[in-house]
Amino acid sequence: MTANLYSTYADCMEEIKKRTEVINGFLAGECNAMYVQTTAESVSLQIRKILELIALASLAANQSEYAKHRRHFYKDWNAKRILETLKKVNPKFYPTPNRQVVDQESDKVVSLEEITSGFLTENEFITLFNNCNEILHADNPFSRTQNPQAFLASVPAWMEQIRILLNHHTIQLIDEDKQLWVMMKAKSDGKAHVYEFERIPAD
Repeated sequence: MTANLYSTYADCMEEIKKRTEVINGFLAGECNAMYVQTTAESVSLQIRKILELIALASLAANQSEYAKHRRHFYKDWNAKRILETLKKVNPKFYPTPNRQVVDQESDKVVSLEEITSGFLTENEFITLFNNCNEILHADNPFSRTQNPQAFLASVPAWMEQIRILLNHHTIQLIDEDKQLWVMMKAKSDGKAHVYEFERIPAD
């Protein structure tokens, strides 16, 4: 993976943070789309973009297949098909959330502890993506099913699941000996940082 793709992945994470700020602004009343329906649509658009960025970042991490699938990815509106495309590139594409284990004496990271609950799973990714599409599409006046108030009420919980997924996560690359370790907010500068780690063969 080239330094340019490190930067691409980090840029995707930074854009996710910016779109999260916009969502928080709407929820706090700092942003105004005038009506409940249009506010729900604005928020759902930002969430869908965040989900697309999660998928696109993972695709970009696998450089050899990136160009081959990127065009098709952007044309697809179906979350299940998007994930199926990614799995063709890399079956282990989905981020693995974890937390750093720090040595008390040296204050250095000694290992990662996998987070097993509370994050946005692949199945929930599909559910949330579809919920956003439902809000974004015009409601059939003869069969109204949209509930913008309920959608907005559900957003804080969804965003917390996304935060837990991404806050500190790893991405398994096609090369099974390599992983990306990603921090959304480094202590040094508050920015997203991406590092490549490679397994060292045992002696």
